[in-house]
Amino acid sequence: MAVVRRWKSVLRLAAVLGAVALSLAACFDPQQPGCAFSCATDGLCPSGYTCQADNICHRNDGQGTCTLTGVTGDAGGDGPNDAGDATP
Repeated sequence: MAVVRRWKSVLRLAAVLGAVALSLAACFDPQQPGCAFSCATDGLCPSGYTCQADNICHRNDGQGTCTLTGVTGDAGGDGPNDAGDATP
């Protein structure tokens, strides 16, 4: 009898935790900026974005304001002689 009660308690707790998880997931709504990604090196953008002439991924629906300026093919790197840079 005690085992049955314990399983009922476990199942009830699992149901409550599942309901909480589902309600939190329903509230998830990430912000999607008008532009935020460089596509200078490979021309690829995340889903819902298109690489434009300024080498920045812009939202396909035109929503949001883009305040970024165009970028060049070199992402800047972290050193004086990054891969793909000309040898000094």
